[in-house]
Amino acid sequence: PEAAPCDFGNKVALTEEYLRSILQAMGLSEVTVSSTTHENIIQVRLSGDVAGVAIGRHGETLDALQYLTGLAANRGEGDYVRVVLDSGNYRDKRRATLEQLARRLANNALRTGRSTTLEPMNPYERRIIHSAISQIEGVTSASTGEEPNRCVVISPVNPVAAPARDSRGSRDRRPRRDGGQSRSGR
Repeated sequence: PEAAPCDFGNKVALTEEYLRSILQAMGLSEVTVSSTTHENIIQVRLSGDVAGVAIGRHGETLDALQYLTGLAANRGEGDYVRVVLDSGNYRDKRRATLEQLARRLANNALRTGRSTTLEPMNPYERRIIHSAISQIEGVTSASTGEEPNRCVVISPVNPVAAPARDSRGSRDRRPRRDGGQSRSGR
């Protein structure tokens, strides 16, 4: 059976009004807020005098605004709606950056045989990394840690053992040019 169409009621107006009040409090009064709806999602685009202030480091401010706006939109009566907030196509650019990072680290894991742990990410960004890694043969990814410090670990499927080290901690077994003495021992 098809899902019933979502009843947005006054949720779009509530969403835009709430967002404008927060942006004004942030000193961003020259921002245009426009919304579109599909399924149960209110897609909100910010344009104008937004700059990096509304996006924040790695989209943290944008994510926080999205979360708060979603709470405000669902405070009243009616169907649950998801609010997706974007500014200057940040979400698309971030997705492309994360996919590129995943490919680069996957190639590095294949080449070196070593795992790499990324910085903590939100669930949306971790999902992008996992999805990109699933398309690459020979590597796998897993999330580790507890929220909000959950990280993605990218690992080769067949890890290569690290080269053995001798007792002095050197990988090179050739004799030293100075006859084996350290500079301080001369």
